[in-house]
Amino acid sequence: MDQALKIMPGWKKLQREWSEGAFPLNVSGLRGPWAAVVFSRLARQTGGSVLIITSDEQESQSLCADLSLFHDHVLHFPWWGTMLYKGVSPQAAIFGRRAGVLARLASGERCIVVASLRAALGLLPPPSAVEESLTRLKTGSRLNSTELEERFQMQGYTRVPRVSVPGEFALRGEVLDVYPLGENEAVRVVFGWDEVEEIRLFNPVTQISSDRLDEVVFHPLREVVWSPERAGELSAQLGGSEEFSEVIEALESGRDWRGEELFYPLSYAEPATLQDYLSKRGVTVFLDTQRLELGEENMLREYGELYSSACEQDMQVPPPEKLVCPLSSFINARSRRVEGRQLRSEEDADILPLSAEPGRSFFGNIAFMKEEMGALARDGFEIFVFAESESQSQRIAYLLQDQENLRVGSAALSSGFLLPDAKILVVQESEIFGRRKKAPSSVSRSKTAVIDSFVDLNPGDLVVHLAHGIGRFSGIRRIRAAGAERDYITLEYAGEETVFIPIEQVNLIQRYIGQEGRSPRLDRIGGTHWEKKKNRVKKSVEDLADRLIRLYARRQTTQGYAFPPDDDFQISFEAAFPWEETPDQISAIEDVKRDMESPRPMDRLVCGDVGYGKTEIAMRAAFKAVMGGRQVVYLCPTTILAEQHHESFTERFKRFPVTVGMLSRFVPPGEQKKVLEGLASGEVDIVIGTHRILSRDVKLRNAGLLIIDEEQRFGVKDKERLKELKANIDCLTLSATPIPRTLHMSLVKIRDMSLLKTPPGNRRPIETFIQEFNPEVVARAIRREVERGGQVFYLHNRVESLEHIRLFLRDLVPEMFVEVAHGQMSGRALEDIMHRFVHGAFQVLLSTTIIENGIDIPNVNTIIIDRADMYGISQLYQLRGRVGRSGRLAYAYLLYPENREITELAMKRLQVISDFTELGSGFKIAMKDLEVRGAGNLLGPQQSGDVYAVGFDMYLRLLEQAIRERSSEDGEAADDPADTYLELDYSGFIPNSYISDESEKMEVYKKIAAVDSEISHEELHAELHDRFGPLPDEVHSLLSMAEIRIICKKLKVANLKERKGTVHIQFARVSLISVDKVMKLIDSSAGRVKLDPAHPDSLLLETGDVGLKEKSAFIRERLGALI
Repeated sequence: MDQALKIMPGWKKLQREWSEGAFPLNVSGLRGPWAAVVFSRLARQTGGSVLIITSDEQESQSLCADLSLFHDHVLHFPWWGTMLYKGVSPQAAIFGRRAGVLARLASGERCIVVASLRAALGLLPPPSAVEESLTRLKTGSRLNSTELEERFQMQGYTRVPRVSVPGEFALRGEVLDVYPLGENEAVRVVFGWDEVEEIRLFNPVTQISSDRLDEVVFHPLREVVWSPERAGELSAQLGGSEEFSEVIEALESGRDWRGEELFYPLSYAEPATLQDYLSKRGVTVFLDTQRLELGEENMLREYGELYSSACEQDMQVPPPEKLVCPLSSFINARSRRVEGRQLRSEEDADILPLSAEPGRSFFGNIAFMKEEMGALARDGFEIFVFAESESQSQRIAYLLQDQENLRVGSAALSSGFLLPDAKILVVQESEIFGRRKKAPSSVSRSKTAVIDSFVDLNPGDLVVHLAHGIGRFSGIRRIRAAGAERDYITLEYAGEETVFIPIEQVNLIQRYIGQEGRSPRLDRIGGTHWEKKKNRVKKSVEDLADRLIRLYARRQTTQGYAFPPDDDFQISFEAAFPWEETPDQISAIEDVKRDMESPRPMDRLVCGDVGYGKTEIAMRAAFKAVMGGRQVVYLCPTTILAEQHHESFTERFKRFPVTVGMLSRFVPPGEQKKVLEGLASGEVDIVIGTHRILSRDVKLRNAGLLIIDEEQRFGVKDKERLKELKANIDCLTLSATPIPRTLHMSLVKIRDMSLLKTPPGNRRPIETFIQEFNPEVVARAIRREVERGGQVFYLHNRVESLEHIRLFLRDLVPEMFVEVAHGQMSGRALEDIMHRFVHGAFQVLLSTTIIENGIDIPNVNTIIIDRADMYGISQLYQLRGRVGRSGRLAYAYLLYPENREITELAMKRLQVISDFTELGSGFKIAMKDLEVRGAGNLLGPQQSGDVYAVGFDMYLRLLEQAIRERSSEDGEAADDPADTYLELDYSGFIPNSYISDESEKMEVYKKIAAVDSEISHEELHAELHDRFGPLPDEVHSLLSMAEIRIICKKLKVANLKERKGTVHIQFARVSLISVDKVMKLIDSSAGRVKLDPAHPDSLLLETGDVGLKEKSAFIRERLGALI
C-alpha cells in the first residue's frame, strides 16, 4: 500500500501539508478500507487524536473495523441507537461504551475516534467534568477503600460478593475487583493497608488473573453522574418548570429513568461537543461533507417530527435544539480539519485527489471471477483477496490455486477497491460469494466458558451424599471439638435428622439436579432405601453400557459406502456459507467428513443448542453425499421444522445442480406423487420430511445418507423403521438439547459424538424490561412489535386461565388476532397453530412454556412473560432466548403482579443478566435443567427416571464407572478404589475475614477437595492468593490435608484415621506396596512407624501432639518413602 501511495501526487502534498499544519485541507475519493489505509498513516504523524465523522452509524462501524487492521488505537463513539425520544433502557451497555470513549479522550490518550453524524453532533458534558470523575490507581499510590466504595456506588457500580458481569465491584479484605463496562476482562487491585501493591487483569468467569498493569483508570458507568449540583443545573436549564419535577427528582435520588440521556446536555451550563475532547494537535476529518450536510437536514426534520409527536403524548422532553450542535458551527469550531468530497468538479483545483475505484463483484460466479482475474494478472495487476476467517481463506486459496499474481489472506475488510495507477486490486470475500453477514461486535467479543457441574449451593438446596443419599443442605457450621476448630457441612435428612460432614469430605457431596419443579423424597439416615435405589440405578446403567458397547462393536464390522474426498464443488459450496464457522463447527464438519469417507457406516450424533450451526453441518454432509452420487433423507419431527429446513436447503443449494423435495401432510398429493417418482428414479437428490418419509411407499433409488433431527421425538414404530433404514447407510443425528460435558466424556468412548458449545455470532442482545404488570405496557409492546411487521409471544403458564387471558388480550388490543397453544392439545392441533403462526396468520401466540424450542421464528421479536416471579432465573433465561434470532432488536417484558416484589438483588441481577449477557458470556444459568433434559433425550425415558432417582451427578458417576469397567483394556480401572477417607485432628477452616460469602466459601472447599495432583495443588494455592490475598494458617491447614490426599491416592490408601496422636493407615491394594520399603521405613523411624498386628493391610504412625503443618509434613515424608 505504501508503494501505491507513493506514486499518487495527491498523497505527497497531503502528507506534507498535514505535517506542516496547513489546515483546513480538502481531499476527494476516500471511502471504506482505502480511507482507513490513508488516515491510519496520517494519524501516526499527528501530535493528538484524530476524529473521523461519517454520515451514518453503519459506515462508522465498518470504518472502525477497517482502521483496526492498520492502527492499534481505534475507538468507536456510538450513537444511542434508538429514535430520539424513545429513551434507552437504563441498564443498556451503550452508556458504558460512550463513557469509556470519553474517559480515554479526557485522560489524554492518543487514538483514532470514529463517530457517526448523530453521535458527533450530540452535546456532551465538558472534558474537565469527565476527567474529574475518573478514578486513577497506580502501584505504590495511596488508596482509601471506604472512600473508593462510596465513589464506585455513586458512579453506578453495584457491590457484590464476586464480580461476574460488567458494572459490578467486590471488596474482600485487601482485594478490590472491578468489572468496568465495555471491557472483556475485569481488574483486580491488591492493596496493603492504604497502598496499592499490585494491579492485575482477570477473567470474571474463572476469576484467574492474567496480565499485570502499572496503572488503571476507572470511569463512571454513565457520562453524567447525577448529584444535587447537576440536578440543580438541569432544573435551571429547564427554567424551573414544574412539568419536569418528576424527572429531576428521580435523577437526583439515583433512581433509574428511561431516557435520562436526553437530559445530559442540560446538566451543564456550557455543554461540549466531541471535538472539544481533542487536544490542540488533534485533527477532525469530515469524510464526505456533502453527505453530512444532507444527513443533518434529514436528522433535524426527523427530530422536529419526533418532538411534536412527544409533545402530543404529554412526554417530558427537551426540544432538539437543546440536544445537538449545528453542523456548520461544529465544522468551523476547528481549523485543524480535513473535508472530504466524493464528487469533484473542474474548478475544485485545491482538492487533493486520492481516488480509488470501488471493488469488483462476482456474484458467486467462480468461472467468471477466474477469467477476470486471469486477464488482470496478465495486465500486470497484483491481486489481494481477503477472507474473514482462516478457514475461508484456505478454501478461496484452493479455488484460485492456478491464478498468478494473487495472494489470499485473512482480514475482515468491509469491501474491496481498485487502484488503477498502482495496478492493485483488493477483493473482499463478500464480493465473490454475495453479502456476508456480520456479527454485532458486542456479541463476537463475548467469551464462552464451560459451565461446571457444581453450581452455587444455597441453604435449602437438595444435595446427594455418596453414602447417605438425598438430603437438604442447611449451611456451613463452625464447630469446636476436642480442642480443634473446623467447618462442617450441615445436611438435613428425613425424620428431622441432621448430619455434620467434615469439610474435607465435601467431594462426597453433589448438588441434586433433577426435574425442575419436582422434589424427591429425602432419604433416611441408616435406612436401606438409598443403597437399594443406588444399586437399582447401577444395574440399569450397566445394562445401558452393555447395550451401547454391543451396538458400537456391531457397527465397527459392518461394510458401508466410502464417499470420495472433497472436490471443487464442495469447497465452493462451503465458501458460500454467509457466516464465519465456529471452531466447534469446523471440528464437527471434519468428524462427519472423516466418517463419510471411511468404509464403515457413519452413526454420529451432533449436539448443540438452536442456532449453533447444526443445519449447516447437515447441509455440508448432504452436499457431499449428493456429489458422491447418493440420495439424502432428512427426517424432521414436525412439519414446521421440515418446511423450514426445506426452505433453507432450497435457498442454499440453488446455485448447484441439486434437486430438493419435501414430503409432509402440508404438501399437496399431486406434489407428493412427483417427489415419490423422483426419489424412485433418482431425479430427487435430497428429500426432507416428517415420518411420512418412513412410509412403505417411499422407495429410494440409491440412498446414502440419513439425517435425523431430534430422534428422541419419534415414536417406537418410527424408531423400528429407522433401524431398518440405518442398517448400512451413513446416519447423522442432530439434537438441540445440549448434553453435559461429563456425559459426553463418558459416552464418547462408545458413541461417535460432536459437541457444539460456541454460540452463534448473529444474535443481538435482547432489551429486557422488568416491571409490575400494567395493561398499557402490554398493549404498547404488542402494538409496537406488530407495527414493525413482527409477531409476539405472550407466555402464561397456567392452562386453566389461558382462556381468561385470551379474552383480556382481545379486549386490550381488539385489532390483533390472538391464538392459544398449550401442552394438553393434540399434537396435530398444536402443530396446525404453530404452522399458521410461522406463516404470519395471526400476530399474538398466547401459550404455556411449550413454545417449540427447535422452531426458528425470526419474525417473533417480542416476548411478554406474565407472572415472571413464578419462574426460576434459568427458565427466564431460556424463554428470553426464544426471541432475538434475527438481526432485529428484540424485547422481553418480565412482568410480576402488583405488590409482589422480587427481591432487590435478584431483580438487579436479572436486569444485568438481561442486558449484558449476550449469548455465551459464560453464565452458570440455563444449562443445568437443559442438560438434564439432554441426558434424558440421549439415553431414553427409562434413564430419565434413574437420573431423577439418584440425582444427575450421581447418575453420571455410576455411568462413568460402568463404561470405564467395560472399556478398560486390562480391567485396571475397574478396581480403582474410591476417594481416600481422611480423619485427622486439626484446626482448619476458611475464616470469615478471608472469605465472607457462603457460596464462594463452598466453591473454594470444593476446589480444595478436588485437588488430585501436585500441579493442581500449586495452581489452587496461586489462585487463592490471587483472588483473596495471603492465605491464613487455617487455610494452609486445609491445603496440607489436600497434599496428604494426593500421596494417599498414589499409594491406594483406603483410610487414614487419627486417634489420640496415632495415625492408622489402611491400604486398599497391599500388593502394590514394596515390603522392602516398608521394613526400611520401620527400621529408620525410631519406633514411630510400626505394623498393625490386628490388621495386616495397615500401618500405624505416631505423630504426637503437633500442629497440622508439622503432622502433614511428617505423614507425607513417611508415606513418600513407600512410593
